[in-house]
Amino acid sequence: MSSAGFHRVAYLRKAENEPPDRVKSRLCLKCQAMFESAWVGERVCMKCKTTRVWRDGVAPNMAAWSR
Repeated sequence: MSSAGFHRVAYLRKAENEPPDRVKSRLCLKCQAMFESAWVGERVCMKCKTTRVWRDGVAPNMAAWSR
């Protein structure tokens, strides 16, 4: 697995030191859609996490984050 692939997989995974939590429906902080959050720190849905803006790590401007 490439270095980039490893980091992507590690990013999407829950931190090992986090206590187990129940799955809960939460609002995505980016698109405001409801999604099943596996743990308390998961606040952005998978659809938004797979966007180029999210993967690049920095929005070039605030318009890129609008709904």
